[in-house]
Amino acid sequence: MIGFRKANKDDNDSLILLQRKCPQGTNLILGLDSSPDYFARSKPYEDWRVFVAVENDKIIGSAGCAVRDTFVGGRLLKTAFLYGLMVDPQHRRKGIAKKLHTNLEQFALKRDVDLIYLIVTEENIPSMNLVANMGFRRVKDCAVFSLMVYKKHLDTGDGVVRSMVEDDVPKVVDLINNTFHDYDFFAPFEIDDFVEYVERMPFFNLKNIQVLEEDGDVKACLGYWDYNKIVRFTVEKFNWRMKMLSLTTKILGLFTEMPGIPKPGETLKSYSLTTPAYEDIESIARLIEHVDNIALKEGIRFLNMPIDPQSPIATVVSKFKHATVKLHIFVKKLKRRSLPDFAGRSLNIDVIDV
Repeated sequence: MIGFRKANKDDNDSLILLQRKCPQGTNLILGLDSSPDYFARSKPYEDWRVFVAVENDKIIGSAGCAVRDTFVGGRLLKTAFLYGLMVDPQHRRKGIAKKLHTNLEQFALKRDVDLIYLIVTEENIPSMNLVANMGFRRVKDCAVFSLMVYKKHLDTGDGVVRSMVEDDVPKVVDLINNTFHDYDFFAPFEIDDFVEYVERMPFFNLKNIQVLEEDGDVKACLGYWDYNKIVRFTVEKFNWRMKMLSLTTKILGLFTEMPGIPKPGETLKSYSLTTPAYEDIESIARLIEHVDNIALKEGIRFLNMPIDPQSPIATVVSKFKHATVKLHIFVKKLKRRSLPDFAGRSLNIDVIDV
């Protein structure tokens, strides 16, 4: 008999063991390990729950849900983001994933949520079929841009790039709110909200946010989160396309600086880029170069940023040498109101959602 319940701290080790049984990816197969704290991935959310499927006191499945108020189509709605679905390979095709989703929906309904949404990576056909059969509608495609860290950048611009300090908070909040004010799934920060958001993120603080200051005024900001301390990704294997890319990179590396492609067994070390905001979009390129230099010193291989291709930031980021993973956004309404036209608006994807 399979039962479903809310996860608790005593489930930590069992969830990590389950996670190790559930690698992700298609072109690039990655093993995941959140030890020592499986719940660190959820802690940046203010209001979250993780549910588990249990059989004979053994956890065989899990999924999470984060509830928050965001603007969607110009209206402030209560939304629930579903994440972290995994089912033990030995217990698949038993309807466990569907029942986990049902439990999350019931939780969302009790919280008076207007709509729920989730992200499915490209080529994950089983997950897309599952959520489509449960009434979710694919509304938009976005992407994770993985910028390759392999060479030092020289800073020749005006002003100074430095770490954020407490006195910068009001200006940074204004920058973020002004940058994303018309994006779906974004809610403007108050000063206290932003401080609490930063404090909730494990292994992250104001020093991780870099700002560009000119004439005593902050003009742009960009944060980097050491996500390796939240989840470690290890390359298990990759397909022939990745093998050909690795070979091509090696050959070109004989003539010019080129990024290295991780081999099976290697840890995929990366920073997640967050809180990008600006007065002048070109300032983001300069901040990325600065964070890239920090990453190079620390042996980080990639800078990952989830972006809506309609966002001006995507234009800047795409100029860097990068790979992309397409993300499919699925939405399901829980109340009788029409969904907005997501295709006509930019979508805010918080780094904690990927």
